Amino acid sequence: EAEATFGPIDILINNAAITYFIPVEEFPEKRFKLMMEVQVYAPFHLSQLVLPGMRARKQGWIVNISSPAGIHPQKPYRGGRGGTVYGMCKAALERFSTGLASEVYDDGIAVNVVSPGLVDTPGVAVHGLINEATKDRVQPIEFISEAVYQLASGDPKTLTGRVDYAEPLLKELGIKPAELV
Repeated sequence: EAEATFGPIDILINNAAITYFIPVEEFPEKRFKLMMEVQVYAPFHLSQLVLPGMRARKQGWIVNISSPAGIHPQKPYRGGRGGTVYGMCKAALERFSTGLASEVYDDGIAVNVVSPGLVDTPGVAVHGLINEATKDRVQPIEFISEAVYQLASGDPKTLTGRVDYAEPLLKELGIKPAELV
């Protein structure tokens, strides 16, 4: 329907998430399936839908939005707050992205991940993730949008298969984020 209305899809940004912070032992199956559906299956399925057109045109960009939660917890372990399933979803998304980047490299399609860290969104507020201890880690939206833009417009032969944090990526590319309009 989107292609019929607007033409070929050149860029896919997967940015949907739903999160419940519940310890594994108590995690309801319904919520587990919902999180997997939104954060793992949806990017997989949407990629399946756009890849034939991208391959036919020998060009395309897929950017998946992840989170530092996808990184393995480091020792010494401290009591977690029930983010295991969220981290599992983001780790799966990152592995899917690098695997897909390998599969479609010869087709001129770039697949990358932007992992923005803390973003001041309603979902983050609901979970109380921004507080005195974390407020210095909040990532300005301009950094995230610029990083996504760069990965969704760069050369697929040189900017693909990456899992990047927004600010270090922009520093590497020598780019200052543009102001949002």
